[in-house]
Amino acid sequence: MTEVIRVDDFSFRYRDANRTTLKRVSFSVEQGSFFCIVGANGSGKSTLCNALVGLIPHYFVGKSRGSVRIEDRDVAASTIADLSRHVGLVFQNPFNQLSYTAGTVAEELAFGLGNHGVSRETMHAKVARVAALMHIEDLLDKNPLELSGGQVQRVALGSTLIMEPDILVLDECTAQLDPLGSEEIFDIVKRLNQEGITVVMVDHDMERVARCADQVMVLGAGRVRALGTPEEVFTDPDAEKWRIDIPDYVKLGRGLEDAGFDLSDLPVREDQAVGMIREALR
Repeated sequence: MTEVIRVDDFSFRYRDANRTTLKRVSFSVEQGSFFCIVGANGSGKSTLCNALVGLIPHYFVGKSRGSVRIEDRDVAASTIADLSRHVGLVFQNPFNQLSYTAGTVAEELAFGLGNHGVSRETMHAKVARVAALMHIEDLLDKNPLELSGGQVQRVALGSTLIMEPDILVLDECTAQLDPLGSEEIFDIVKRLNQEGITVVMVDHDMERVARCADQVMVLGAGRVRALGTPEEVFTDPDAEKWRIDIPDYVKLGRGLEDAGFDLSDLPVREDQAVGMIREALR
C-alpha cells in the first residue's frame, strides 16, 4: 500500500507555551485506510490534526522539529491552499469552520470552491450533491449563523467534502450531534472511506474506534503511547494507564476470565468483538 501521510520525529511547542504539546511523534498512514487517534484531553490530538493540514506551521505560531508529509509534500514547504486540494480538516468546534462571509448555507458550502476558481455551473452541481449527502437540502437558503450546533456540524463536514480531498481529517467532528446524528455522519464517513478516501479520525467513542479503525494510535502527554490494530491496542495490559476508555468487548472478556470462564473454544466468527474477547483472554 502507498503511504499518504508520514510523520517523522515531529515535535511542536506553541509560542509562549510552557510545555511542548507534541514530542517526537512518528507514524504513517496508508492510502485508503481508516486511522484513529485517541487519548485523554490535552494529549495533543487537535494539535496533530492542525499539523496534518498545514495550520501548523502556517497559521499557528510556534517552534517545531521533525517533518510532516502529505502525499509526498512537505507540509512546512507547502501552502495551505495547495494542501487543501489534497487534505481536508473538520474541526471539533464547527463554528470555527464557518467563513463568516456567506449569507446562506449554499454560499458557505461553495466558499472553498470559489477560492479555487470553480465554474458556477460546477459549483451548483457540487453543492446539490453534498447537500443531499449530508441531508441538509432544506437548509441551503438559511443563514449559517442561525443554525443549531448539530446543523452547523453537518455544514462544516459538507464544506470539507465538497473540496473532494484524498484525505479527510476529523477532529471529533460529531461532538455537537446527538447519538443518532452522530451515527448518521459516521456512516457517511465510513462509506467515503470504503470508496477510497483516507480517513484520520480523532474520536472518544472507543466502541466505534474498535469497530472501524484499521490502525489506532494512542497519544499521551504529546507522545505516542501505542500504535497498532484495535485488538493490539485495546488488549494491551497497559491500556488503562493511558487514560483512555476500554471497549466493552475487552471488559467483557476480562470479566469472564476473572470469573473463571474458559472462552478459548468460542467458535471462529468474522465478528470483531469475538476476536477482541479471544485476544483479551490470551
